[in-house]
Amino acid sequence: MGGGRGEGRTRRALRRARARRGAGALGCPMTDDSDLRARIEALEARVAELEAQRAPSARPAGGPRRRERPARPPGLRVRWAEARSEDVLGKVGIALFLVGVLFLLKEAVDRGWLTAAVRVGGAGAIGAALIVLGERLRDGRPVLGRLLTGGGIAALFGTLWTAGVLYPLLPPLVAFAGMAGVAALALLLASREADAALSVVGTLGALMTPLLLYREGGHMALLMGYTVLVLAGAAVVYWRQGWAALAGAMAAGGWGVVLVAWIVGLWPQVADGLAEGLRASILPGDRWAFTLGALATALTTAGVPLLRAMTREAPAEPFWETWPSLLRPEALAAAAGPLLLLFFLDIAWSFSDAAFVGLAVVAALGLGLAKAGRLTGALRISAAVFAAWAAGRLLGPDDARTAAVVVALGCGLVALGRRDRQRDVALVGHAVALGAAAVLALFLAFAPGFPFGRLEPVTGVQLLNATLAAALGAVALGAVGFTSGRETAARAFHLTAAHVVVVLWLRVLLGGVDNGTALTSGAWGVYGIALVVVGLRLGDDLVRGIGLGTVLVTVAKVLLVDLSQVPALSRILLFMGLGALLLVVSYFVPSLLKGRPSDASAGDGRDGGPGGDGLAPPPIPQVPERDAAD
Repeated sequence: MGGGRGEGRTRRALRRARARRGAGALGCPMTDDSDLRARIEALEARVAELEAQRAPSARPAGGPRRRERPARPPGLRVRWAEARSEDVLGKVGIALFLVGVLFLLKEAVDRGWLTAAVRVGGAGAIGAALIVLGERLRDGRPVLGRLLTGGGIAALFGTLWTAGVLYPLLPPLVAFAGMAGVAALALLLASREADAALSVVGTLGALMTPLLLYREGGHMALLMGYTVLVLAGAAVVYWRQGWAALAGAMAAGGWGVVLVAWIVGLWPQVADGLAEGLRASILPGDRWAFTLGALATALTTAGVPLLRAMTREAPAEPFWETWPSLLRPEALAAAAGPLLLLFFLDIAWSFSDAAFVGLAVVAALGLGLAKAGRLTGALRISAAVFAAWAAGRLLGPDDARTAAVVVALGCGLVALGRRDRQRDVALVGHAVALGAAAVLALFLAFAPGFPFGRLEPVTGVQLLNATLAAALGAVALGAVGFTSGRETAARAFHLTAAHVVVVLWLRVLLGGVDNGTALTSGAWGVYGIALVVVGLRLGDDLVRGIGLGTVLVTVAKVLLVDLSQVPALSRILLFMGLGALLLVVSYFVPSLLKGRPSDASAGDGRDGGPGGDGLAPPPIPQVPERDAAD
């Protein structure tokens, strides 16, 4: 109906325009304005007609516009509302069935029920039957069909692994050829059906086999080759489809196999060598096979997602779009891959501190400068962890300086997140900086003794370390706080943390001085009053509140702690001095408020400009309306 009315309006408007032109041709008076109005009416009618044709269906006038639900793209279709469907039940069922088959094989091995050939052949027959049954059910029961097919693929991987490693039933080359064929079959089926669940089930099933069956050690080259083969097939599928769940399955399964290879295959050799007083006791062949396997795992689980993010768009996956970008599987895989690689190489080759710090610094610089599209934030997180790791290895694990370096790295992540407008990176930076600040505060609190006991003198080296750590932590936290908006939580948390670090450093500084308890209270009181004055002068309610809180804490400390530890003369001077100073400040409060800036001049920090949080988009400039006469 809307299209018919639009066509009628268009025809009527065109007839009026032609009539006016005809009247002008016959010599009737006609102005250019009337012809222009007729043309505008015709154009408006045509636009209305096109809008009516574009609308999917007519709706009541003034009613809300109905939004079309887009077609769900291929991928993992997991919804909590479908918890009773065959999707979830089938996934749980196929997982339990495969685990039961593995335990059945193990029980048969332990009790000697069947020969090795019969056991392996039976497992292979079960896998082939599952694939055939799953393909036959594809048309009528697609969910159950793809789960059975994935379970059959995992069973075939396990069968070939068992026949090639646990029992000498197949030569290694034949077993590898069979695994290559199963990987190709999984790739073909997953690509043809465009379904992430099949690839995830096949990948996890193939990688869980060595996790459950590799218990005796040895065969390191075969284990790593098998893992690389499975990951290579899964990486090809991920490159073509870009499924986030497949990236997570590759990372979890691949690094799980590497961990099991270290625990079962290499650690016993290291333990035997340590018992005999040898440092390098790992067999060279096993060491190189483990190293190459770890490198290939990092390339497939982290390198492929990074390269794809730089060259291709991410597919639409409704389930993962609601997750924070740094918690999506491909981001976690990209961030964890380089870190796990250095960790496993370090324990396999026993790097010296200088070599480890050099590798970590190079990795931090490379990842910090790299760009990987939507995964750039994950690279920044990994670079920050590398830098903190290098600092911890260089400075020692139990040192306040390490905590201060982590604080600075967290604040650096906040700055990078604000610059690149990546909110998740900034939030991670806030969490890292504040968590490390809490650790730094604990180090400083216990440096001169128990917090509520008598202060003990510290050595010159301890005082220097505490001063450097406090300076680095307080400056980094203060920089983030003062560059945040006035009304933001980031400003309050970071400035408060910086203030706590300074207060505890004053306690360390004065702890070794005679009558240090009284001097510490006096320094806290003067520092708190100074913050109150600055807050009043600048119109900064947060700074003023921190100062008032410091004064109240100082008064409580004087009443509850210092009365029993401070001599009588120092007690008198402390009480009278703080009281007189507070009275002087209260007297000058009106004059301090005169120079306070107005609220209009102080930005609220809600925009992305200087002083803001840096995460919100920049404000849209207002376009002035053109005058009607123009």
